[in-house]
Amino acid sequence: MKPTPLLPRLTVITGLLLAAGPVFAQMAEGLDSADLTPSAPAAAAPAAPAKPAAAPATEAKEIEASRYAGDELPAYVRQLSARFSIRKRQTDPFGRFQDPNHVAPEPKITSKSPTQRFKPEPPMPFSEVVAGISVNGVMPGKQQFLIGNRMFRVSDVFSLRLPNGKQIGVKVLAVNSARIRFLNVSTNETADHILNMLPEGVKKGIGQITAPGVESDDSQAPVDIQPTVPLSTNP
Repeated sequence: MKPTPLLPRLTVITGLLLAAGPVFAQMAEGLDSADLTPSAPAAAAPAAPAKPAAAPATEAKEIEASRYAGDELPAYVRQLSARFSIRKRQTDPFGRFQDPNHVAPEPKITSKSPTQRFKPEPPMPFSEVVAGISVNGVMPGKQQFLIGNRMFRVSDVFSLRLPNGKQIGVKVLAVNSARIRFLNVSTNETADHILNMLPEGVKKGIGQITAPGVESDDSQAPVDIQPTVPLSTNP
């Protein structure tokens, strides 16, 4: 490669520097700090007119939504709480008076009502106790009777258990076809158990007993007799 002469190089560099002079001048002017002194403070802006005072919360007739409360949230809360029904009640939800200085009235003493005392149930009469005995059979000739599969006779003593669990001792005094007489060994009270040994649905007849379809005899009709001598059968 052939080397370039030095003179032409210097000529090109000098031309470039001369052409760039206006550009450096403009840059220097841009770096001038004469205009960097602080400016005078601006005049204060006129104060905004004061907002009219908000009307008391209690004077509002309609409560708007809470999103319109804005900076007046305490006034909005007071306006809303003024309409709570609890403010018109004397007691709170627990029944206590809201006024801390409230003095409860003294209770009035009413007339004393008569005390209802316990009345014990009257004892079951001995006649009803004896009537409740279930007799299954009676043998008057032997002075015996049956209760279930147990045999009792005159002078026997046994116990009767009442529905309330109490037991009564009784003694057999007499046995016949119509009744059995018992004695309460504690009170010496006697009572009869009336016997009705007919099957269920059967009752004793009253008066003359007649079967259906059978005519009764006429008490005034003549009595037919049979001859003692046989009649002849000859024609």
